[in-house]
Amino acid sequence: MMAARKVVHIITRLDQGGSARNTMLTVLGHDRTQFEPLVVTGQADMWNAQGGLAATMENLRLLEKDSIRYHLVPSLVRQISPKADLSALWKLIVLLRQERPYIVHTHTSKAGVLGRLAAWITGVPKIVHTPHGHVFYGHFGSISSRIFAQIERALAWITDELIALTSSEKAEHLERAIGCADRFAVVPSGIDIDRFKQARTSGKVMPEWFDCPADATVIGSVGWLTDIKGHRFLVDAVAHLKQEHPHLHLVIVGSGDQHEELLRKARKAGISQAVHLVGRREDVERALAGMDCFVLPSLNEGMGRALVEAMAAGLPVIASRVGGVPALIEDEKNGLLVPAGDSLALAAALRQILSDPLRARTLGQNAMQSIGTGFGVPAMVRAIESIYREAAVSYA
Repeated sequence: MMAARKVVHIITRLDQGGSARNTMLTVLGHDRTQFEPLVVTGQADMWNAQGGLAATMENLRLLEKDSIRYHLVPSLVRQISPKADLSALWKLIVLLRQERPYIVHTHTSKAGVLGRLAAWITGVPKIVHTPHGHVFYGHFGSISSRIFAQIERALAWITDELIALTSSEKAEHLERAIGCADRFAVVPSGIDIDRFKQARTSGKVMPEWFDCPADATVIGSVGWLTDIKGHRFLVDAVAHLKQEHPHLHLVIVGSGDQHEELLRKARKAGISQAVHLVGRREDVERALAGMDCFVLPSLNEGMGRALVEAMAAGLPVIASRVGGVPALIEDEKNGLLVPAGDSLALAAALRQILSDPLRARTLGQNAMQSIGTGFGVPAMVRAIESIYREAAVSYA
């Protein structure tokens, strides 16, 4: 029997962000008779977004509990820093020379750049990269975005397989001449489908921590309170509708550096009593059970794990037409799509949902039906391991 092949997963932050959750589920789900995982991540620090230090330490404990080795590289940081980046690159080179993995699988932009370079320099047989979205728009200015695209275009030449979360994400890379179609797979990020499909079996049940009136109509969102998630446009949209829908309330699950700014915006719009920022929750299914509609107002999104969870729960959903989202939502069929950063368009879509309960229910049912077993965790891990095996055959 062939010995398990060593796979090194490299990611900048192992927190509670979507890319980190995807990576953790993959690593923990590996068939250990065939693949020996090793995780390399940046040093846990005191950042607040995406669960911060506490989330990172919890993930490391989960790896230890499952006897999965990991290495911390303190200089592997998200922001651009020539000194730190060179240090991280060298440490990755040294580590890969010591470990001699068969596959290096990098995750997200910074780890994808440094990790793939280190793997190429050290002669790792197979290099796989999952962007978990992209930074081609929404994150930076046009010049920086073009530079990032050029870097990704060059790195694609040393990458054996690219993995997109959705067909839309793959298309956006190929449109920019990043990678080639026959070496670009699509593997949705896995969720616990049964957990979320059962979230609303008892109908709408508002958790007490929503702190909403019993007769509230709840517009909900789940995501880190960061600029790229676009929650400020959702607050504006609710403000536009509050007068004609006096029972309307907004509940956002998540934490981050935009918390105070969103509260300030709500106060300025005169709807502070109707905006509830409830912080990060592990029991997201309980939050979805208390909502009447789910909104993902992101300016950029790889797939939108929270969106898939809301769809699996059978909620009518509204989302920005960005990144991988259009691959999930067929406008007017299983949800509504709106332009990113347009609070008036978002308000108009919400008005459609609020004014037609039957249509809202149909959209929710269609959304649930569109989330099949392909979005489950086992399917994701099997698909990724299949890519590894194909790489092994081509290498042999």
